Amino acid sequence: MPIVQHRSPSRVSYAWWLAARFFLKPILAFAPIKPYVFKLNTAMERRLETRKPGRSVVIEKITLGGSPTELVMAKGPTGASTDTAVLYLHGGAFMACGPGTHRTITTSLAKGLHVPVFAVDYRQLPEGGVGTSVHDAFEAYRELLGQRGFRYIIVAGDSAGGFLTGKVAELAAANDLPAPIALAMLSPLLDLDLGERADRTSKHDAYLPIRQLSVLGPMFDWGPIPFVGARRINDVDPLALPPTIIITAEDEMVEPDALELATALDAAGRRVELHSYPWQIHAFTVMLRHREGQESVNLVVDFLAEAIADAHRAGNDNREVAG
Repeated sequence: MPIVQHRSPSRVSYAWWLAARFFLKPILAFAPIKPYVFKLNTAMERRLETRKPGRSVVIEKITLGGSPTELVMAKGPTGASTDTAVLYLHGGAFMACGPGTHRTITTSLAKGLHVPVFAVDYRQLPEGGVGTSVHDAFEAYRELLGQRGFRYIIVAGDSAGGFLTGKVAELAAANDLPAPIALAMLSPLLDLDLGERADRTSKHDAYLPIRQLSVLGPMFDWGPIPFVGARRINDVDPLALPPTIIITAEDEMVEPDALELATALDAAGRRVELHSYPWQIHAFTVMLRHREGQESVNLVVDFLAEAIADAHRAGNDNREVAG
């Protein structure tokens, strides 16, 4: 099976889990989802974007597919190919966060893979529903392949961004575009209607309350761009998904769908790895740099580096045959 259960959690993991469970979860469970909350989220993200990047990377503000985007690149000569890029899609329940809140993971990918990482600030609630978020993510992917000339693209995302990651692969197949060479899904939300599922619970999740998804659910269908395609990534044809790595926190609210996806991809003969860590919080790979956080980042980087090497080997072989 492609599912790896990691054991022996660090002591720091217990501390983070308990803090999230007893302090953060009660706040999130009853936090009002009102216009002033959206404004507060936006203000926090804009403030975080003003931080100076670490010394090991350079960040450039660009527009990609019509959306503001942070281009993150490792400093210094890398010797890496110039035809490969990462498209990163941040999480935040389609209502919060952005490139500024996710620089830890985008910096890690840029440094670990030695390729440019494009973190898209796609439209979210209340500016647009999920159909609009999907549109912005896919247009960014389309531009990377088109005007920007990248041949090999990895798509990665956490939580809500994990949903967008799967949608980009689905829409690439539907529009006869080259598929991503790999996907990385970190605690991915894979079911847009999860809040309505009677067979799902957040009882064992460190801080995510499923009741808030039921509140957000009707907002996900706000325009201005209508939603198209599958509302569950597990309903996408497995053959449309390239090699995929998934990282989850054991028993988090979104893990059952991730396990289902990994099993389906494996049954379809697709390359997939799922790593499940106990006593972790949702999206710990993005948020924390304790032992498990760094280990999971290393797993993602190693998996994606191998996918890049495989894609280049296949490309070279094709050119030799054509020649």
